[in-house]
Amino acid sequence: MSNCTLKISADIQSIHLALLIPTFILGVLGNIYVLVMFCRRPRADWTYMNIYITNMAIADCVVLVLLPIRILSYENTWEFFKLWDHSNKELCYILVSVYYINMYVSIFTVTAISVVRYVAIKYPMKSRAILSRRNALVVCALIWLVTCSFSAAFHHVDDPKNNKPIKCFQKNKEEVLPLSFILVLDIVGFLVPFLIMLFCSVRVIYTLRKQLEIGSRAEKLQCVFIITANLIVFVVCFFPVHFGFFFKYIAQASDYSCDVQSFAHNFVHFAMFVSSMNCALDCFSYYFATKTSWLLCCANKTRNEEHECDYSKVSR
Repeated sequence: MSNCTLKISADIQSIHLALLIPTFILGVLGNIYVLVMFCRRPRADWTYMNIYITNMAIADCVVLVLLPIRILSYENTWEFFKLWDHSNKELCYILVSVYYINMYVSIFTVTAISVVRYVAIKYPMKSRAILSRRNALVVCALIWLVTCSFSAAFHHVDDPKNNKPIKCFQKNKEEVLPLSFILVLDIVGFLVPFLIMLFCSVRVIYTLRKQLEIGSRAEKLQCVFIITANLIVFVVCFFPVHFGFFFKYIAQASDYSCDVQSFAHNFVHFAMFVSSMNCALDCFSYYFATKTSWLLCCANKTRNEEHECDYSKVSR
């Protein structure tokens, strides 16, 4: 294996810094607003969708709060900060684990929301029993449990096993990361959620388009637009980084030239920042857009239901 020193280029760091401020400010403020709005309402008025969106907003907030630390870590090793030298590098691994746990909790929650839409529109009569607050809490708990279990299994996957200073949020081992780790990230973390979202979104769009002449055509088209936009945002934000994980593995495992490995390394870090932008977009595409557009798709709304949408009514 070639002895390549992989560093993040100055151009990639400049792009990170340029995008950090708007992503951080819009994302944190947007997600906090969503959480405050939900916390202000009585628990008895919460719906299953409130629970899913709250779970997603919490995960997105944690990722965004850790984003500045991630950017700072590109400039220095942990030893530079004195607080996190080689004697307590475990703190670095914890921060990295928390970052990725919340990133994948957000991905799995978005996937769950797609399934909820599919069930509510495809099976409106059965959805009342299936789509409950209790079931939503169970699903969210399982998402956290599964994600944390995977994180615990691979917690020290990048531990260099020596006392040299480490670079947090960057690769530290000279050896290539295990293929099993890359496959878990790519297949479990992206491919399976993407296929589920694709299936659910296509079926929901197909059902709505078949019923355009029933009820308001404009309202149903608006709902189709929201679902399509959600799917596009998911692919644009998360496909590059998961492709980058595999690309970097191939570049290092096949012992390509240092230029190729360096390109793959920088591509992954650029794509990681693109994926973090999803945390700022979620609150707009799943709360603000849903609040207005899905309401239009629902009939017989009352003042007390101002912020809710009964998805089963969309298919009527």
